[in-house]
Amino acid sequence: MTLQSFMDESSDGEYNLKPGKFKGTMMKKSSMRRPAPKDAWTDSFYQDPAATGASNENQYPPIPDGPFNPTNYSGTQINVWGAPPGSWPGMNANNGMVMFGTGPPVPPYPVQYGFLTEQMIKGLKPKEEHHKSEGVSLSEIRKLMEESMPKVPQPAIEYRPVWKDPPLNPVSPGNDDYQGNILHIFAHLLNMAKSKNSFKKNIGEYKMGKILEAKLEDEGDGYGLKIVFEKPGTQRGMNDKAVAQTIKKTPPKETKPRPVSPPKETKPKVVTPPPAPVSKPVEPPQPKPQKKADAYFEKEIENIPCEGTLKPFEPFNAEADAEVLHTAMKGIGTDEDALINVLAYRASPQRAQIITTYKTLFGKDLVADIKGETSGNFCEALKGLCLKPAEFDAHMLRNAIRGLGTDDDVLIEILCTRSNAQIQEIKKVYQEKFQKSLESDIIGDTSGHFKKLLVSLLQTNRSDSKNVDRNMANQDAKALYQAGEQKWGTEESQFNKILVSRSFPQLRATFEEYKKISKKDIEEVLQSEFSGNILSGLKTIVRCVKNRFHHFARQLEKTMKGLGTDDSTLIRIIISRCEIDLVQIKEEFKNLTKQSLEQYIANDITGDYQRLLLALATGGAPPKAKAGKAFVESVKYKTDEQLDAEVKMENEPKKETPTLKPFAGFNPEQDCEVLRKAMKGIGTDENAIISVLGYRSMEQRQKIALTYKTQFGKDLASELASELSFNFKTLCVDMLLGPAEFDAKQLNKAIKGLGTDENVLIEIICTRTNDQLKNIKTAYKTLFGKDLEADITGDTSRDFRRLLIGCLQANRPEGTEFDRNKARQDAQALFDAGEKKWGTDESRFQAILVSGSYAQLRATFQEYAKLANKDIEDSISSEMSGDLKKGFLAIIRVIRGKAAYFASELHRAMKGLGTDDDTLVRIVASRCEVDMVEIKEEFQKAFKQSLAMFITDDTSGDYRKMLLILIGDPPSK
Repeated sequence: MTLQSFMDESSDGEYNLKPGKFKGTMMKKSSMRRPAPKDAWTDSFYQDPAATGASNENQYPPIPDGPFNPTNYSGTQINVWGAPPGSWPGMNANNGMVMFGTGPPVPPYPVQYGFLTEQMIKGLKPKEEHHKSEGVSLSEIRKLMEESMPKVPQPAIEYRPVWKDPPLNPVSPGNDDYQGNILHIFAHLLNMAKSKNSFKKNIGEYKMGKILEAKLEDEGDGYGLKIVFEKPGTQRGMNDKAVAQTIKKTPPKETKPRPVSPPKETKPKVVTPPPAPVSKPVEPPQPKPQKKADAYFEKEIENIPCEGTLKPFEPFNAEADAEVLHTAMKGIGTDEDALINVLAYRASPQRAQIITTYKTLFGKDLVADIKGETSGNFCEALKGLCLKPAEFDAHMLRNAIRGLGTDDDVLIEILCTRSNAQIQEIKKVYQEKFQKSLESDIIGDTSGHFKKLLVSLLQTNRSDSKNVDRNMANQDAKALYQAGEQKWGTEESQFNKILVSRSFPQLRATFEEYKKISKKDIEEVLQSEFSGNILSGLKTIVRCVKNRFHHFARQLEKTMKGLGTDDSTLIRIIISRCEIDLVQIKEEFKNLTKQSLEQYIANDITGDYQRLLLALATGGAPPKAKAGKAFVESVKYKTDEQLDAEVKMENEPKKETPTLKPFAGFNPEQDCEVLRKAMKGIGTDENAIISVLGYRSMEQRQKIALTYKTQFGKDLASELASELSFNFKTLCVDMLLGPAEFDAKQLNKAIKGLGTDENVLIEIICTRTNDQLKNIKTAYKTLFGKDLEADITGDTSRDFRRLLIGCLQANRPEGTEFDRNKARQDAQALFDAGEKKWGTDESRFQAILVSGSYAQLRATFQEYAKLANKDIEDSISSEMSGDLKKGFLAIIRVIRGKAAYFASELHRAMKGLGTDDDTLVRIVASRCEVDMVEIKEEFQKAFKQSLAMFITDDTSGDYRKMLLILIGDPPSK
């Protein structure tokens, strides 16, 4: 037993150190070696402690290197082999001890024997105490050892640093002290976490890696700090690109010294205010992806950052929405716009609540009413929106299975792209809705390896681990290689096993390893080894593993490519992905096809069906209810205060939003030289003409025309007319006119000759302000020597003539004041003149609509809707006809939104077969320096396509190029 053994034992047991005897537990004999002979305990082996180095009076002797010479603190050597040092070489026995070789000479240092003897123990005790006891307790040994050990000074206690928050100072040190600034940021982050539980919860929730990006920006009224941390297990950006970490330092502002007045004078000191901070353009922070509205969408296979186009609507009111839907389908006809504006802009849980509320309020099933009021693909899409996500998938699968034949593409699209949790929910809903097992139905309707693949997916046994095992990936890659390329035929079960059970991150690693082994992409291998539905299923899994967004973009392209449209697939993908990742799918679609998804949809389908899918694909806020049944429902229950607030908001003056602005560095002489050179000699340089006229404001163009005539003695308009042709000529020549001259010319063109273009008269006379109308009349007299009113009187008749002449008086009040009581009186007068009587008193409508201010008429339209339970536009449409109806509707629509009115006119000019180029040129040329930005926004909202896309599709050549430049969307070179 070693001394360490003594130290480890409890001090309660006492040991008798007489040879071969002890008190307490019996000593066990070692089976590894013979026990030391009894002679080893005799007095002949006793050495003086000083001689053995056990005394604390002398220095410890040097100890030979080796594993068998440990020395304890008391100075005695413990040799587990039972032999003194120096006895290792050779193999002979000495005194019962194993010795190796003959042994070396006596070492020059005091010999330490590998025994613990009673005499040595006694040597540690005072001689007068030897007679007290033959046995020594363990506690006594410990005490003696502590007394005999050299007094080594105790090391100083090293205390762990106590956590202390950095000081919370109001201002950081700055002046290039980056460490002080970082501590300042750290201190305030800690303070925010302590004071705001939401921030503390968010920042403590995630495991973050190292910093990848850091950017500090001066935002004028504050500093913006953006830090991007590594997300463990997710790679950011390209593999071969290092992410730059940049911290933009804001230079300190220079403080100018105050000029101080001389001491003799008593004038006050002049203080120069510090320069105002120059705000730098700051990139808007990327919004954090919001949590999905439905729990089903949160169960996607991988938690990849993505965003849907359809988001929850706020403020949501299920009862109000149910009322709008019921009104839209009540009576004769259906208000499809109302159906779209509700169902296409509410998230899945909100739509479910609307359906329940609809049944509660009206005792009817909303889906049944939709089926009775709509038809075709529009009806199918609306019905799909009325289903919860899992119900939608279950119904799609049921429709694919039942009846003759099976739509295998639907089975592949749903089962090969959904997660374990989603498939489990689909199976549950399928059983509840149809009292059948989805697995049994699929087994009965499919066969072969395709059936095995689908049944395997239905087991929902795919690993959800985010970790990647490279060894497993290599083994799986080899297994796939051996099951396919390396053998004659294909072992389909091996592909099925790996592609169905491994996690997506693991499969990505497997595909990488496979390419190293085979030098081929896994898709290429599947194409050569499989065919039919099993090939489509496996390729769908592989493509979703690689890039889920790209897979769905490809599927959408297939639905609309070539002749015809696969409407069922188009509806299914748009509805199922619009609340998950349609934003990213649209990006992949544009990369794939070089066109937007909205453009594809607009070109492939039409009508209400088109507008519904475009609303889902575009997203954003629903169009504000400014007319129709939706407007009536929106004002019906509002108080006067709420209605007044809306009128005041609409009366707020709007800034002009031109797309064509004055050219900086304008030089008319230089521009004239460019134009002359472009038209000189044979041929014409249209691009040079566009580069000048397409980028100069109206005033600059007029100055160019004057300078051109001064320098070259020629009229620029005549030169352009002789060199150019068709619509491009018309556009360029008309752009040299001022606004009043331009409108006057358009009116004269509409009146002269046989027939009259009433649409031009309505568009100009019913939409211009008082000052503009006065200028137009003056310009008309100057250009044509005629009175505009006289020409209109001669070319129009009856009520329509009276409407135009009334507008030309330019007598409309233009203030923002309005009277709610007068609005009620006018609404009653309009109701009495139309809806309430047999026939229509058109003069009453003219008296109110032509003489009232825009603010007063907005309030009147609200009161009319509450009184008649009908929108004023609907009443005019039902009470009037022809040009008079168009004129009144134009006035009302301009009052409700001038930009929206011109957007609808542009759409009318280009929709269907052919293009109304006169209207297109007139509106683009007259509005590009006024409100074309707002017109484009309204066009996009209303028709779910950009104005530039419409112009590109409907025009060509230099004419198209010029139009696109004027609306601020120049064609790419």
